[in-house]
Amino acid sequence: MEQERICPWWLGYTLILPIRKLQHDPQKILTPHVNPGMTVMDYGCAMGYFSIPLARMTGSGGKVYCVDIQEKMLAKLRKRAAKYAVADIIVPLQVGKDYHAANLQGKLDFALLFAVVHEVPDKAALFADMFAMLKPGGKILFVEPQNHVTTEEFRKSIAMARDAGFNELDEKPLKKGLAVLLVKY
Repeated sequence: MEQERICPWWLGYTLILPIRKLQHDPQKILTPHVNPGMTVMDYGCAMGYFSIPLARMTGSGGKVYCVDIQEKMLAKLRKRAAKYAVADIIVPLQVGKDYHAANLQGKLDFALLFAVVHEVPDKAALFADMFAMLKPGGKILFVEPQNHVTTEEFRKSIAMARDAGFNELDEKPLKKGLAVLLVKY
């Protein structure tokens, strides 16, 4: 991920404010895609706004791999996971340190890419890695913020996902904004 485009770690505190649920309610967004016992990934997890609900949804039989490039984000995620009693479900992984896509090949049922792909310098490699990590039938919920990403840039990212092997589903995962559900057949 390019350093100049990465959300500063201290801004992560604003991403976990409860008022955010008015716009991005994790239960409403994730419940259609996540079930108990699933193995999922929150790529670009920051301080775990979606990671904690994902862990609750997958339950003790599931696993949530939480990937971020910033150790300070992951440190706060670890504290929050302990506070919410889901630390045994969450596996924090730092890009460039202990995150290696090859170690998760064919293991994921679902991946969340929420407001992060625009921060990744090699988007094609990210989608190729995601394709390799997902099981057949696995899905990605891919969402980008309209204030950072144009519709044209979003469509280019979707084209890269298709080039990696993903298919775009017809269902609209969010009422508004740049969002798509991708599936590996």
